[in-house]
This record gives sequence, structure tokens and C-alpha cells, in this order.
Amino acid sequence: MTRLSEREETFMEDHFRYVSRIQRDSEPYEIIHASELLDKQTLQKKLDEIHVFMESDFYLTTASIFSKRYSYYIVTGVLAMISAFDKCPDHRPENIRLVRLDEDKKWFPKLTFVSKDVEELIAVNRHTRLREQLTELFSEHVRPLFLQINQLTRLSMNVLWENFAIYLYWFYERYAENHFDEERMAQIRDDFHFIVHELDGSSFGEEKNPFHYFSYQPKLPNGARERKCCCLSYKLHEDSGYCKVCPHRC
Repeated sequence: MTRLSEREETFMEDHFRYVSRIQRDSEPYEIIHASELLDKQTLQKKLDEIHVFMESDFYLTTASIFSKRYSYYIVTGVLAMISAFDKCPDHRPENIRLVRLDEDKKWFPKLTFVSKDVEELIAVNRHTRLREQLTELFSEHVRPLFLQINQLTRLSMNVLWENFAIYLYWFYERYAENHFDEERMAQIRDDFHFIVHELDGSSFGEEKNPFHYFSYQPKLPNGARERKCCCLSYKLHEDSGYCKVCPHRC
């Protein structure tokens, strides 16, 4: 075991919604302990609070946006670190906090880890350890949270998994290409192929890999993948519009 370096945390702060430490003179508006979200009553209360805070008109939209935000943190806080730095952070819910430091009604908290300990992934057993780590991440963390959201709101699991997939594809297909050299990109592409094409459904607690079908979705002119299911963001309130990758818009 080792730890995230200052350079790596600085990279995350500069490029993603991550905060390495909370300044003592900056009192957070809100702190969410990820482990509490796996409790149905606590999750219901948190969704209710976010619904009011965002001034949302449609509860399913609130749930969908929440799942999109959470998916972004997992992609940029865990998967990006694995592929960019060969380090796997402790991704158990007990180690994850979402900290809101502003009053932006779009609700953009920042990710922070309680423990900065990480496992270094080495080439000799990378795929074996990657499969084990990702199976734990998806089947014991992400899917249970999505199931809770699904049971509370009836937002479909297809929409929830696609809310994750849009950030997965964004990082690996678009973001990474512009921020890493070709040597590192070889590893990033290998990881991406492994996640999408080599993990089977059991790694997600599902019958099929929920990200695989997305590889067949058409690309828009900007390189983004067109969504298959609408995320309902256009129903947030009367001023809301369709996402740039919405199938209704495309």
C-alpha cells in the first residue's frame, strides 16, 4: 500500500471536482458520507433535500442528476486514478465523502477521501487485480446504490447505468486523449477495453456488462456518444433543456 501523492491530488483538484483537504476557515455547506447512502431512509432524506435545494420540478430528474454526479466522482476519483497513475484508491463507501462548498443550485459537491491510501497496480497481475477491484467497486458499491435509487424512485436501472457510462466514455474516449502522452494512453486504452469488453455481467451484479452496449452508440461530431435513454434533465424546471447527447435532441 502507498498513498496518493501531492502531485496526483493536485492533478485531481485542477482537472476534476476533488478537494484534498477542507480549509479550517471554510465551513462546508453540506457533507455526505457515501456509506449512509446505502441506507434507504437516509438516501430518501438526502434526495428530498437535494430536490428542494435544486428547486427541481420532477423527482425522477432529481434522482437522475444525483446518480450522474455520483457516477462522475467514481469515474474521476477511482477509474481515472487507476488508468492515469496505476493507483487504486480505497473506493469503499466508508472512505468517500461528498463536500459541498458553494450554493450553486446545480449541486456540484466535491469528492474527498477519508484515507489517501491506495493500492499500486503492477503490470504482472494488473488485469487480475483490476477485475477484483472493479468487481468490488461495481457490485458492492455502485450497483447497491443504484438499486436503492431505483427502488425509491423507479428510475430505471438502464438510465442509472447509462448515467455512469456517459462519464466512463467521456474520460476514456475524449478527456484522456488530450491530457496524457502516448505511452500512458496505451495503458488507458487497455484499461478501457478491459472495462467495456472483458468484464462480464457478474462483475457488476448484472446479467450483462452494462457498458458494453454503449460502444455501439453513434458518436456525435464532437466525439461524444449519443445516449440511448433520456436522463430527464430537461424536466428539472421550466428553464431546463435537453443534454447535448440526449437522444431526443440528436
